[in-house]
Amino acid sequence: MTVTIEDIYHILYQELKRMEEKMATREDIEALIDSVEIITNPKTMEALRKSDRDIKVGRVREITSVEDLLGEL
Repeated sequence: MTVTIEDIYHILYQELKRMEEKMATREDIEALIDSVEIITNPKTMEALRKSDRDIKVGRVREITSVEDLLGEL
């Protein structure tokens, strides 16, 4: 899936209108900026798509502790 500049513009425009209506906080604006950075980075988006595919086919492991996490490294 390709995201165009027009797609981003429409998403941002709608989100800014929503934020304007509810008097957005600094955290809201930072979250929006983070989202834009994610959706405009092709490598990040491909990694997210790969993660979704892995989850759908069951290529996951449950991590319940720091030791579990460190064992995966």
